[in-house]
Amino acid sequence: MSDGSPEGNEMSGPDWKSIRSEFPTLAKWTYLDCARKTIPPRCQERAMQDYTRDVYENAGADAWSAVNVAETRAAMAQLLGAKPSEIAFTKNTTEGLNIAAHGFDLRPGDNVVLTDLEHVANVWVWKHWEAKGVEVRFARNREGRLPLEAFVEKMDGRTRVVSTAYVTYGNGYRVNLPELGRACRERGARLVVDGVQGIGILAERLDALGADVISSGGHKGLLGLTGSGIVYCREELVNQLRTDFVKQPAAEPAGLAHVNSQFDYVRTAHRFEGGNPNFLGIRVFRQGAEFLRSIGLDSIEQRVRELTTKCLKLLKAAGLDSQTPDVWEERAHIINVLVPDAAQLMERLREKHRVVTNVKDGALRLSMSFYNDEEDLERAVHALKQELRGKPAPARAASARP
Repeated sequence: MSDGSPEGNEMSGPDWKSIRSEFPTLAKWTYLDCARKTIPPRCQERAMQDYTRDVYENAGADAWSAVNVAETRAAMAQLLGAKPSEIAFTKNTTEGLNIAAHGFDLRPGDNVVLTDLEHVANVWVWKHWEAKGVEVRFARNREGRLPLEAFVEKMDGRTRVVSTAYVTYGNGYRVNLPELGRACRERGARLVVDGVQGIGILAERLDALGADVISSGGHKGLLGLTGSGIVYCREELVNQLRTDFVKQPAAEPAGLAHVNSQFDYVRTAHRFEGGNPNFLGIRVFRQGAEFLRSIGLDSIEQRVRELTTKCLKLLKAAGLDSQTPDVWEERAHIINVLVPDAAQLMERLREKHRVVTNVKDGALRLSMSFYNDEEDLERAVHALKQELRGKPAPARAASARP
Protein backbone atom coordinates (compact mmCIF):
# COMPACT_ATOMS: atom_id res chain seq x y z
CA MET A 1 0.00 0.00 0.00
CA SER A 2 2.58 2.51 -1.07
CA ASP A 3 -0.01 5.23 -1.69
CA GLY A 4 -1.70 4.78 1.67
CA SER A 5 -5.07 3.92 0.11
CA PRO A 6 -6.91 0.95 1.61
CA GLU A 7 -7.20 -2.10 -0.56
CA GLY A 8 -10.49 -3.91 -0.98
CA ASN A 9 -13.69 -3.39 -2.93
CA GLU A 10 -17.23 -2.28 -2.29
CA MET A 11 -18.42 -5.88 -1.88
CA SER A 12 -15.82 -7.04 0.62
CA GLY A 13 -15.22 -3.72 2.36
CA PRO A 14 -11.88 -2.30 3.49
CA ASP A 15 -8.88 -4.57 3.94
CA TRP A 16 -8.34 -3.91 7.65
CA LYS A 17 -5.12 -5.92 7.81
CA SER A 18 -3.62 -3.85 5.03
CA ILE A 19 -4.86 -0.63 6.62
CA ARG A 20 -3.32 -1.68 9.93
CA SER A 21 0.09 -1.90 8.26
CA GLU A 22 -0.11 1.87 7.67
CA PHE A 23 0.38 2.38 11.43
CA PRO A 24 3.95 1.27 12.28
CA THR A 25 3.47 1.68 16.05
CA LEU A 26 1.21 -1.37 16.04
CA ALA A 27 4.13 -3.64 15.11
CA LYS A 28 5.51 -3.15 18.64
CA TRP A 29 2.63 -1.99 20.81
CA THR A 30 -0.97 -2.87 21.60
CA TYR A 31 -2.28 0.67 21.42
CA LEU A 32 -5.69 1.25 23.01
CA ASP A 33 -5.39 4.95 23.80
CA CYS A 34 -6.62 6.76 20.69
CA ALA A 35 -8.99 8.79 22.89
CA ARG A 36 -5.85 10.55 24.16
CA LYS A 37 -3.84 10.76 20.94
CA THR A 38 -3.83 8.89 17.68
CA ILE A 39 -0.78 6.99 16.55
CA PRO A 40 0.39 8.41 13.22
CA PRO A 41 -0.31 6.67 9.92
CA ARG A 42 2.37 6.70 7.26
CA CYS A 43 0.49 9.38 5.34
CA GLN A 44 1.21 11.75 8.24
CA GLU A 45 4.92 11.09 7.86
CA ARG A 46 4.72 11.62 4.10
CA ALA A 47 2.90 14.93 4.56
CA MET A 48 5.64 16.19 6.89
CA GLN A 49 8.37 15.05 4.53
CA ASP A 50 6.67 16.74 1.57
CA TYR A 51 6.33 19.95 3.57
CA THR A 52 10.01 20.00 4.53
CA ARG A 53 11.14 19.04 1.04
CA ASP A 54 9.19 21.92 -0.50
CA VAL A 55 10.69 24.41 1.98
CA TYR A 56 14.20 23.13 1.21
CA GLU A 57 13.81 22.93 -2.56
CA ASN A 58 11.18 25.56 -3.42
CA ALA A 59 11.48 28.06 -0.56
CA GLY A 60 8.00 27.12 0.65
CA ALA A 61 6.10 27.93 -2.54
CA ASP A 62 3.74 25.03 -1.93
CA ALA A 63 4.26 24.47 1.82
CA TRP A 64 3.11 28.00 2.69
CA SER A 65 0.40 28.28 0.05
CA ALA A 66 -2.98 29.69 1.01
CA VAL A 67 -4.45 27.68 -1.86
CA ASN A 68 -3.51 24.50 -0.01
CA VAL A 69 -5.23 25.82 3.10
CA ALA A 70 -8.41 26.46 1.12
CA GLU A 71 -8.25 23.03 -0.53
CA THR A 72 -7.76 21.36 2.86
CA ARG A 73 -10.75 23.25 4.22
CA ALA A 74 -12.82 21.88 1.33
CA ALA A 75 -11.48 18.34 1.86
CA MET A 76 -12.29 18.47 5.57
CA ALA A 77 -15.79 19.79 4.86
CA GLN A 78 -16.40 17.00 2.37
CA LEU A 79 -15.19 14.34 4.80
CA LEU A 80 -17.21 15.59 7.78
CA GLY A 81 -20.38 16.78 6.09
CA ALA A 82 -20.33 20.57 6.10
CA LYS A 83 -19.74 23.56 3.83
CA PRO A 84 -16.16 24.86 3.55
CA SER A 85 -17.41 28.22 4.85
CA GLU A 86 -18.47 26.44 8.07
CA ILE A 87 -15.00 25.07 8.86
CA ALA A 88 -12.25 27.10 10.55
CA PHE A 89 -8.82 25.85 11.56
CA THR A 90 -7.81 26.15 15.21
CA LYS A 91 -5.01 24.84 17.40
CA ASN A 92 -7.14 22.49 19.54
CA THR A 93 -10.60 21.69 20.89
CA THR A 94 -10.34 24.30 23.64
CA GLU A 95 -9.70 27.15 21.20
CA GLY A 96 -12.87 26.34 19.29
CA LEU A 97 -14.89 26.08 22.51
CA ASN A 98 -13.37 29.37 23.66
CA ILE A 99 -14.52 31.07 20.47
CA ALA A 100 -18.06 29.88 21.16
CA ALA A 101 -17.90 30.70 24.88
CA HIS A 102 -17.09 34.33 24.08
CA GLY A 103 -19.20 34.61 20.95
CA PHE A 104 -22.73 34.94 22.29
CA ASP A 105 -24.39 38.03 23.76
CA LEU A 106 -25.37 36.79 27.22
CA ARG A 107 -26.93 39.04 29.84
CA PRO A 108 -27.18 38.97 33.65
CA GLY A 109 -29.84 36.44 34.64
CA ASP A 110 -29.19 34.20 31.62
CA ASN A 111 -27.82 30.72 32.13
CA VAL A 112 -25.57 28.19 30.38
CA VAL A 113 -26.12 24.45 30.84
CA LEU A 114 -23.09 22.13 30.88
CA THR A 115 -22.88 18.54 32.18
CA ASP A 116 -21.13 16.87 35.10
CA LEU A 117 -19.30 14.55 32.67
CA GLU A 118 -17.49 17.32 30.78
CA HIS A 119 -13.77 17.52 30.24
CA VAL A 120 -12.55 20.38 32.40
CA ALA A 121 -11.69 22.40 29.26
CA ASN A 122 -15.39 22.71 28.49
CA VAL A 123 -16.01 24.04 31.98
CA TRP A 124 -13.20 26.57 32.20
CA VAL A 125 -14.13 28.39 28.99
CA TRP A 126 -17.62 29.20 30.33
CA LYS A 127 -16.73 30.23 33.89
CA HIS A 128 -15.92 33.85 32.98
CA TRP A 129 -19.66 34.46 32.53
CA GLU A 130 -20.33 33.96 36.24
CA ALA A 131 -18.62 37.26 37.06
CA LYS A 132 -21.07 38.93 34.63
CA GLY A 133 -24.19 37.56 36.29
CA VAL A 134 -24.68 34.52 34.07
CA GLU A 135 -25.37 31.23 35.87
CA VAL A 136 -23.49 28.10 34.86
CA ARG A 137 -25.61 25.00 35.51
CA PHE A 138 -24.75 21.30 35.28
CA ALA A 139 -26.98 18.56 33.92
CA ARG A 140 -26.51 15.54 36.18
CA ASN A 141 -25.73 12.11 34.74
CA ARG A 142 -27.89 9.07 35.43
CA GLU A 143 -25.45 6.26 36.24
CA GLY A 144 -23.06 7.52 33.59
CA ARG A 145 -25.74 8.42 31.03
CA LEU A 146 -26.95 11.82 29.84
CA PRO A 147 -30.46 11.33 28.43
CA LEU A 148 -32.43 14.27 27.08
CA GLU A 149 -34.31 14.80 30.34
CA ALA A 150 -31.03 15.42 32.17
CA PHE A 151 -30.58 18.54 30.03
CA VAL A 152 -34.22 19.65 29.86
CA GLU A 153 -34.67 19.69 33.63
CA LYS A 154 -31.89 22.29 33.87
CA MET A 155 -33.22 24.48 31.05
CA ASP A 156 -35.68 27.34 31.41
CA GLY A 157 -36.70 30.54 29.65
CA ARG A 158 -33.31 32.14 30.37
CA THR A 159 -31.16 29.28 29.04
CA ARG A 160 -29.14 30.72 26.17
CA VAL A 161 -26.52 28.00 25.55
CA VAL A 162 -26.22 24.27 26.18
CA SER A 163 -22.73 22.82 25.85
CA THR A 164 -21.85 19.13 26.00
CA ALA A 165 -19.41 16.53 24.79
CA TYR A 166 -20.52 14.48 21.79
CA VAL A 167 -18.84 11.47 23.45
CA THR A 168 -17.78 11.79 27.07
CA TYR A 169 -14.08 11.30 27.73
CA GLY A 170 -14.47 8.99 30.75
CA ASN A 171 -16.99 6.21 30.21
CA GLY A 172 -17.56 7.05 26.54
CA TYR A 173 -21.28 7.85 26.72
CA ARG A 174 -22.58 9.26 23.41
CA VAL A 175 -25.06 12.12 23.71
CA ASN A 176 -28.00 12.07 21.30
CA LEU A 177 -27.14 15.38 19.67
CA PRO A 178 -29.94 15.55 17.06
CA GLU A 179 -32.51 15.05 19.85
CA LEU A 180 -30.80 17.60 22.09
CA GLY A 181 -30.45 20.03 19.19
CA ARG A 182 -34.21 19.94 18.59
CA ALA A 183 -34.87 20.61 22.26
CA CYS A 184 -32.49 23.58 22.17
CA ARG A 185 -34.09 25.07 19.06
CA GLU A 186 -37.57 24.72 20.59
CA ARG A 187 -36.34 26.74 23.58
CA GLY A 188 -34.30 29.30 21.66
CA ALA A 189 -30.95 28.04 23.02
CA ARG A 190 -27.70 27.46 21.14
CA LEU A 191 -25.97 24.07 21.21
CA VAL A 192 -22.16 24.02 21.46
CA VAL A 193 -20.39 20.65 21.27
CA ASP A 194 -17.00 19.30 22.26
CA GLY A 195 -16.72 16.88 19.35
CA VAL A 196 -13.17 15.62 19.73
CA GLN A 197 -14.14 12.10 20.86
CA GLY A 198 -16.62 11.59 18.02
CA ILE A 199 -15.29 13.29 14.90
CA GLY A 200 -13.46 10.87 12.60
CA ILE A 201 -14.97 7.90 14.46
CA LEU A 202 -18.72 8.39 13.95
CA ALA A 203 -20.14 8.86 10.47
CA GLU A 204 -23.01 11.31 11.07
CA ARG A 205 -22.60 14.54 9.12
CA LEU A 206 -21.74 17.58 11.21
CA ASP A 207 -24.58 19.56 9.67
CA ALA A 208 -27.04 16.79 10.66
CA LEU A 209 -26.17 16.79 14.38
CA GLY A 210 -28.31 19.81 15.23
CA ALA A 211 -25.43 21.75 16.78
CA ASP A 212 -24.57 25.40 16.23
CA VAL A 213 -20.85 25.03 16.99
CA ILE A 214 -18.73 21.84 17.14
CA SER A 215 -15.07 21.96 18.12
CA SER A 216 -12.47 19.23 17.71
CA GLY A 217 -8.74 18.86 18.08
CA GLY A 218 -7.01 17.13 15.21
CA HIS A 219 -4.86 14.70 17.16
CA LYS A 220 -7.46 11.95 17.65
CA GLY A 221 -9.97 10.73 15.09
CA LEU A 222 -8.77 13.12 12.37
CA LEU A 223 -5.23 11.62 12.37
CA GLY A 224 -3.61 15.05 12.70
CA LEU A 225 -0.90 16.63 14.79
CA THR A 226 -1.24 18.05 18.27
CA GLY A 227 -1.65 21.81 17.95
CA SER A 228 -4.14 21.48 15.09
CA GLY A 229 -7.92 21.45 15.17
CA ILE A 230 -11.15 22.58 13.55
CA VAL A 231 -14.29 24.35 14.61
CA TYR A 232 -17.58 23.94 12.73
CA CYS A 233 -20.06 26.80 12.92
CA ARG A 234 -23.41 26.84 11.15
CA GLU A 235 -23.17 29.17 8.18
CA GLU A 236 -25.97 31.43 9.43
CA LEU A 237 -24.03 32.06 12.65
CA VAL A 238 -20.55 32.67 11.29
CA ASN A 239 -21.00 36.42 10.94
CA GLN A 240 -23.11 36.74 14.11
CA LEU A 241 -20.63 35.44 16.66
CA ARG A 242 -18.46 38.02 18.33
CA THR A 243 -14.75 37.45 17.83
CA ASP A 244 -11.54 39.16 18.87
CA PHE A 245 -9.75 38.01 15.74
CA VAL A 246 -8.73 40.06 12.71
CA LYS A 247 -11.61 39.67 10.34
CA GLN A 248 -14.96 41.39 10.71
CA PRO A 249 -18.33 40.11 9.44
CA ALA A 250 -18.83 40.23 5.67
CA ALA A 251 -15.13 40.66 5.00
CA GLU A 252 -13.85 41.18 1.47
CA PRO A 253 -14.18 37.98 -0.60
CA ALA A 254 -10.91 36.17 -1.11
CA GLY A 255 -11.07 36.07 -4.90
CA LEU A 256 -7.51 35.80 -6.25
CA ALA A 257 -5.93 37.27 -3.16
CA HIS A 258 -3.27 34.57 -3.18
CA VAL A 259 -2.01 35.97 -6.47
CA ASN A 260 -2.07 39.61 -5.41
CA SER A 261 -0.86 39.84 -1.84
CA GLN A 262 1.76 38.50 0.51
CA PHE A 263 -0.99 38.65 3.14
CA ASP A 264 -3.18 36.15 1.31
CA TYR A 265 -3.41 33.92 4.39
CA VAL A 266 -5.23 36.78 6.15
CA ARG A 267 -7.52 37.65 3.28
CA THR A 268 -8.53 34.03 2.57
CA ALA A 269 -8.86 33.00 6.21
CA HIS A 270 -12.07 32.08 7.94
CA ARG A 271 -13.38 34.79 10.23
CA PHE A 272 -12.33 32.77 13.29
CA GLU A 273 -8.72 32.45 12.12
CA GLY A 274 -6.09 35.05 12.92
CA GLY A 275 -2.52 35.36 11.64
CA ASN A 276 -0.43 32.64 10.04
CA PRO A 277 -2.19 29.27 9.93
CA ASN A 278 -0.52 26.07 11.04
CA PHE A 279 0.65 25.23 7.53
CA LEU A 280 2.27 21.95 8.54
CA GLY A 281 -0.68 20.83 10.63
CA ILE A 282 -3.10 21.72 7.85
CA ARG A 283 -1.01 19.77 5.33
CA VAL A 284 -1.17 16.73 7.60
CA PHE A 285 -4.92 17.31 7.97
CA ARG A 286 -5.37 17.07 4.24
CA GLN A 287 -3.53 13.77 3.98
CA GLY A 288 -5.50 12.45 6.93
CA ALA A 289 -8.81 13.55 5.41
CA GLU A 290 -7.99 11.85 2.13
CA PHE A 291 -6.95 8.68 3.94
CA LEU A 292 -10.13 8.61 6.03
CA ARG A 293 -12.30 9.34 3.02
CA SER A 294 -10.66 6.49 1.07
CA ILE A 295 -11.79 4.13 3.84
CA GLY A 296 -15.15 5.80 4.46
CA LEU A 297 -16.53 7.03 7.77
CA ASP A 298 -19.40 4.54 7.52
CA SER A 299 -16.90 1.69 7.35
CA ILE A 300 -14.83 3.21 10.17
CA GLU A 301 -17.85 3.52 12.44
CA GLN A 302 -18.92 -0.05 11.70
CA ARG A 303 -15.42 -1.36 12.43
CA VAL A 304 -15.25 0.53 15.73
CA ARG A 305 -18.68 -0.83 16.62
CA GLU A 306 -17.48 -4.39 15.98
CA LEU A 307 -14.32 -3.92 18.04
CA THR A 308 -15.99 -2.27 21.01
CA THR A 309 -18.72 -4.92 21.05
CA LYS A 310 -16.04 -7.60 21.07
CA CYS A 311 -14.18 -5.80 23.85
CA LEU A 312 -17.26 -5.55 26.07
CA LYS A 313 -17.92 -9.27 25.63
CA LEU A 314 -14.32 -10.14 26.52
CA LEU A 315 -14.46 -7.97 29.63
CA LYS A 316 -17.73 -9.52 30.77
CA ALA A 317 -16.35 -13.02 30.22
CA ALA A 318 -13.38 -12.03 32.37
CA GLY A 319 -15.69 -10.84 35.15
CA LEU A 320 -14.73 -7.19 34.69
CA ASP A 321 -17.25 -4.38 35.02
CA SER A 322 -17.66 -1.26 32.88
CA GLN A 323 -19.72 1.93 33.02
CA THR A 324 -19.83 2.09 29.21
CA PRO A 325 -23.32 1.39 27.78
CA ASP A 326 -23.88 -1.84 25.83
CA VAL A 327 -26.14 -0.11 23.30
CA TRP A 328 -24.11 1.15 20.35
CA GLU A 329 -26.16 4.32 19.95
CA GLU A 330 -25.02 5.35 23.44
CA ARG A 331 -21.28 4.77 22.96
CA ALA A 332 -18.44 5.09 20.48
CA HIS A 333 -14.79 4.00 20.77
CA ILE A 334 -14.23 4.34 24.55
CA ILE A 335 -14.76 1.59 27.13
CA ASN A 336 -13.88 2.08 30.76
CA VAL A 337 -13.08 -0.75 33.16
CA LEU A 338 -13.59 -0.59 36.92
CA VAL A 339 -10.41 -1.93 38.51
CA PRO A 340 -8.49 -1.38 41.75
CA ASP A 341 -5.45 0.93 41.57
CA ALA A 342 -6.16 1.89 37.96
CA ALA A 343 -3.13 4.19 37.62
CA GLN A 344 -0.69 1.52 38.78
CA LEU A 345 -2.38 -1.05 36.56
CA MET A 346 -2.00 1.25 33.56
CA GLU A 347 1.76 1.45 34.19
CA ARG A 348 2.11 -2.33 34.59
CA LEU A 349 0.20 -2.95 31.38
CA ARG A 350 2.57 -0.67 29.52
CA GLU A 351 5.82 -1.83 31.09
CA LYS A 352 5.15 -5.56 31.30
CA HIS A 353 2.78 -6.20 28.38
CA ARG A 354 3.34 -3.29 25.96
CA VAL A 355 -0.37 -2.50 26.21
CA VAL A 356 -1.10 1.25 26.15
CA THR A 357 -4.25 2.40 27.96
CA ASN A 358 -5.24 5.39 30.09
CA VAL A 359 -6.97 6.28 33.34
CA LYS A 360 -9.86 8.71 33.59
CA ASP A 361 -12.07 9.38 36.61
CA GLY A 362 -10.41 6.55 38.51
CA ALA A 363 -11.21 3.87 35.91
CA LEU A 364 -8.98 2.22 33.32
CA ARG A 365 -9.91 3.52 29.86
CA LEU A 366 -9.55 1.48 26.69
CA SER A 367 -10.14 3.26 23.39
CA MET A 368 -9.88 1.68 19.97
CA SER A 369 -9.94 2.77 16.37
CA PHE A 370 -10.34 1.14 12.99
CA TYR A 371 -6.64 0.23 12.89
CA ASN A 372 -6.96 -2.06 15.91
CA ASP A 373 -7.95 -5.71 15.60
CA GLU A 374 -9.44 -8.49 17.69
CA GLU A 375 -6.02 -9.75 18.71
CA ASP A 376 -5.27 -6.39 20.33
CA LEU A 377 -8.37 -6.77 22.48
CA GLU A 378 -7.66 -10.37 23.41
CA ARG A 379 -4.08 -9.49 24.33
CA ALA A 380 -5.19 -6.55 26.46
CA VAL A 381 -7.88 -8.46 28.35
CA HIS A 382 -5.51 -11.40 28.91
CA ALA A 383 -2.95 -8.97 30.38
CA LEU A 384 -5.67 -7.43 32.56
CA LYS A 385 -6.63 -10.83 33.96
CA GLN A 386 -3.00 -11.63 34.70
CA GLU A 387 -2.43 -8.38 36.57
CA LEU A 388 -5.72 -8.49 38.47
CA ARG A 389 -5.57 -12.09 39.57
CA GLY A 390 -6.72 -12.30 43.20
CA LYS A 391 -7.63 -8.59 43.46
CA PRO A 392 -11.25 -7.58 44.21
CA ALA A 393 -13.04 -5.30 41.76
CA PRO A 394 -14.19 -1.89 43.05
CA ALA A 395 -17.84 -1.07 43.50
CA ARG A 396 -19.64 0.27 40.44
CA ALA A 397 -20.20 4.03 40.58
CA ALA A 398 -20.94 6.63 37.90
CA SER A 399 -18.34 9.29 37.41
CA ALA A 400 -19.45 12.83 38.16
CA ARG A 401 -17.90 16.26 37.94
CA PRO A 402 -19.24 19.11 40.07
